[in-house]
Amino acid sequence: MRVRATHMRHGAARRAAAVAAACCTIAGGAEAQTGAAPRDALRDTVAGARLGAGYAQMINLSAAPDISAANYRIGPDQPGGSTGRMDVFRLPLQRRWMALTPDTDLYWRAAGGYLQLRDELPLAAPQSGVIRSRWQAYSASAGVLASVRMGLGFALEPALDVGLARLDNHASFDGDAQPLRPLLDGLLFNWHTDAYLVTPSLGLQWSALAAGGRTSVHARLAHTWITSFGETDPVQSFRETASLYSLRGEFVRSTGLHLAGRPLDWLAFGGVAGFFGANRHALGFDTVAELGGGFEVPLSLSPGQPARARVSGSYLRGDNVRGWSIGISLPF
Repeated sequence: MRVRATHMRHGAARRAAAVAAACCTIAGGAEAQTGAAPRDALRDTVAGARLGAGYAQMINLSAAPDISAANYRIGPDQPGGSTGRMDVFRLPLQRRWMALTPDTDLYWRAAGGYLQLRDELPLAAPQSGVIRSRWQAYSASAGVLASVRMGLGFALEPALDVGLARLDNHASFDGDAQPLRPLLDGLLFNWHTDAYLVTPSLGLQWSALAAGGRTSVHARLAHTWITSFGETDPVQSFRETASLYSLRGEFVRSTGLHLAGRPLDWLAFGGVAGFFGANRHALGFDTVAELGGGFEVPLSLSPGQPARARVSGSYLRGDNVRGWSIGISLPF
């Protein structure tokens, strides 16, 4: 009995399918001779596949702000092409804490994140069956960010965040795949782990005010250490790194209209974000471009730069991935 890897560029799912196929080959041969599932041999196969890179990237994507919270389709962009579906949601909070110097402000921030990745791994012919897999990652993080104004509209933004996360897998075995469940449960499917994350990052922002609007550009690099603990089985343990970059530009201008007595602005933005480093292909894509727009209104009519509420939407596109995002921003 064999599993067919259908998403040839879907990194995490492709690896799981390939390892499942190898495990089933080992198990089938041993059962023919001894009638017992060779769990030790299966565990060795899983341990040698280095699946931790994909697990770490799923956790990192649920926590990192660089790649948009959105709905993604991962896989070939062609009629009848097989795709995986990934949904990412985040709730970020940031607030000014104190002034360190006349040119440096310190902010505290916190965030919660959730990722869900669904995939199907069909059996190879002549069997008719499928393993339906759902990955879920939950994360919570907190940290500090310093904004150092350097003049000419530039600000340097070093930051440090720490967090906790949980990754779990739920899978169903349908049709001819049902006999595989006792072989693969707890090794490849139907297991969970916790992890901690440490992320230093460095950002650079440029902003400028003009009559009727403002323009800003923000770049950021981040490197995360991710270490698992509390695994269902020690074979799932990992200690990995994930590196991200992002570049985003934003253009805000007045519509000349008013909403509830407040001036209504329109905005357009675009950018690119992605992974770099040894594990950049672990999820089946490494770069996502974003193009979008929206509207915002100030919450106060007082002079200066009042807090603003915003609603926006964007289209996402990258090599082997596409999707969309809707965002609402409310200050507190």
